Amino acid sequence: MDLMNTSQPETNHASKRRGYRFWLGCFALLLGIPLLFYYGYCWGLWGRSSLLLQYFFQCSCPAASEEARYPDEMDVIVPACQHANSRLSPSGGLLYVRETESRPTSTYLLNLQTYEKIPFTLPESAFYFLTDDLLYVIPHYGGNEYILNRITEEQYPIQEFTSLYSNAYINGNFNLGLLAEALRAAKDVFLISNNIVVALAPDFPASSKHNFLVNRFDIPGRGSDRVEQFLQEYDIVYQTVSVSFPEEVVSQDGRFVARADGIYLVETGQKVVEGYSASRSYRAYSRKYFMVRGWTHDSTSVIYSKFLNPCLIETSGFFLDSPVCFYEVPQPVLKLKVPEKYLSPAKIS
Repeated sequence: MDLMNTSQPETNHASKRRGYRFWLGCFALLLGIPLLFYYGYCWGLWGRSSLLLQYFFQCSCPAASEEARYPDEMDVIVPACQHANSRLSPSGGLLYVRETESRPTSTYLLNLQTYEKIPFTLPESAFYFLTDDLLYVIPHYGGNEYILNRITEEQYPIQEFTSLYSNAYINGNFNLGLLAEALRAAKDVFLISNNIVVALAPDFPASSKHNFLVNRFDIPGRGSDRVEQFLQEYDIVYQTVSVSFPEEVVSQDGRFVARADGIYLVETGQKVVEGYSASRSYRAYSRKYFMVRGWTHDSTSVIYSKFLNPCLIETSGFFLDSPVCFYEVPQPVLKLKVPEKYLSPAKIS
């Protein structure tokens, strides 16, 4: 009887301990699964193409994990949660970046060879790179447009062609002959987005009195490319300032062409590397692939970013003129590399 009375409490105690361990294990599992889920996403184990996971987790993931969520052939140039706007310089050596994370908003030039951040701030304005060092600046709130040398910070005035020349019109018609003559005399002529012509004075920068610009609407005709047609018809030597998101861009060495869906060989048309999509399917609001910004200086990589960030929820239908976006999901600036087997040894860093 005594043996039976002793064993009964011990059995009950052992059973309680097993119960405690079971519930403790369940509790640990409940805590561990979300952490495993979170860190698994952050380090690219799953959910790379899930906009839901991107929306909830990517801005809180460790900074070191950003590269892990993208394919090996891609480098993250500007993290998704910091990128507000960017623009590539003509040579592909500099990337202008405006970030959203800091207050006030941070702007800088990123050297794409050394990844050095070069301080660079403009008053509220839009601008275009004419060269890596010269910018055409358009203030947002009044003020005159000007040419800026970003190295020396010198500003050079620029005026409308019609303000510079009193005989810009003859009998109510734009004087195309006079314009062509002035453009041939200019030191450099830049065509911006097939819309604006910027001409630098013959002795620029010693003098900037004869810097001028011409708008597309000054040129007779209806075609959207009438400015380029005029320049070609009158044998004007000019440089093209590319649009921010061109349909395609040929590399500086002429061997590759970059499009939204990937990089191709010019000679054969073969795709050598696939473009990147933030989600698995085409989306009416933001399309599918990231868009081309331009080639890096050495023709080994292409800079890509989104024009419109994808939406976690978007609505479209016959009663809407355009898709409606709810909850944008920020995206990074990416560098897509040409596979080494397509590069000559001199191009491989």
